[in-house]
Amino acid sequence: MASIPHTTKTPADRLQEIREIAESARLGLLRQRDSLSADLPLRFWNQQAHFTTPASGTPEKAIRGLAPVAGLIDKFGLSPEAITEHTGAPLAILKSIVEGADKHSPFVMVDVEDAVALTPETIQKAREGAVRCFTEAEWGTTLPFYRPAGLRLDTCVEDITSVFGRVAERSQSKNFPIAGIVWPKSEHPDEIAWVCETLAGIEKRLGLVENSIRLEFLVESGHALAQLPLLVKASIGRLAGIIWGIADYSADTNLPVIRNDHPLCDWARFEIVNLAGAANVPAIDCMTLNYPTPIHRNADLSAQQKDDNRRKILGALKEVYDDARHGIALGMSGKWVGHPLQLLMVVAAYRETLPAAQIEKDIREIESYSASVRAGTGATVMGEGAGAYMADRATDRHLRARLRRATAWRRIDPARARALGVISEAELRELQG
Repeated sequence: MASIPHTTKTPADRLQEIREIAESARLGLLRQRDSLSADLPLRFWNQQAHFTTPASGTPEKAIRGLAPVAGLIDKFGLSPEAITEHTGAPLAILKSIVEGADKHSPFVMVDVEDAVALTPETIQKAREGAVRCFTEAEWGTTLPFYRPAGLRLDTCVEDITSVFGRVAERSQSKNFPIAGIVWPKSEHPDEIAWVCETLAGIEKRLGLVENSIRLEFLVESGHALAQLPLLVKASIGRLAGIIWGIADYSADTNLPVIRNDHPLCDWARFEIVNLAGAANVPAIDCMTLNYPTPIHRNADLSAQQKDDNRRKILGALKEVYDDARHGIALGMSGKWVGHPLQLLMVVAAYRETLPAAQIEKDIREIESYSASVRAGTGATVMGEGAGAYMADRATDRHLRARLRRATAWRRIDPARARALGVISEAELRELQG
């Protein structure tokens, strides 16, 4: 019988090779996992309200979309107090928005798709309006996005290439002024891959950084929801958001009415929120179709007609505010709007989710947990009385994600957010620059 060779290796030595193989595989799995999540710059989390505006009109007005709000409130005989009474929106928040100096919309989508009539003259006018808006307007903190026609319209390729080419020729900025595109009626991963390849070709020929033109796509069909994970995977390198489109989806699925809280529509939101979270991008809710516009528009209105207008507008404001809060409760990070008064109510709804008192409470709890970690305790109990809860790395991560979002919304001093470790040094420079 052969003898067993003698070895001086300890059990730990004999496991070293296994340790090295396992560690290499672990790092590979982490790289694979990271490749499924978007590396999204902080400014792209400033998407509480998407103001959509036709490129064929005066799209630059939407950039400072809150500027007309005070005049519209006065025009219709309203007041922040009346809006609060009817909608339940906090008065202090409404006043801070109406009276505040910053009138910028968080995000503006210059639209040459659904909002534009399909005639050669109107399409050309819309493209010219988009080029003018992107190259001449002062965008400030507003995210500038562009929506071309979708795959089924023959104008879609020209919408992208002609506008991007002319914007590159006319832009005086060192940075390309279009942050990204919103792609409509997405249905198949091959379609999204084609859009990304087209944008990559544009970036290469215009000398832009790879994936610098971001992409958000609309989910507005049964096909899109059925293949949502594949749509996300096809676009992850440049993905900046996933948008819920209720009207086309309701048509696609034969719903009898377009109803914001229809169970099928909420199921769609669940899917979108889940995939957006997995991909580390915002989930954006649909438009409320009931605009706060008057019933009677003639110059000489009776007292009854003026009252009709007030009641109609207040009802529309309550509807969009309630819809925004419904989406927020389900995990939405923003909502489409198409009117300045809708913008007011949606911004108010999102500010209500992160009031100053909540932000300060979150900061105190992050500091308290950090002190616990430094002391070697780790998990601890936070808060007092009925509000006390167990805090650990998971709850700390949730607070930091919330404060990171608040920093992108400019609700926190960036230097303070940096001191907390909520944002990076590069993000601090970006916000201060």
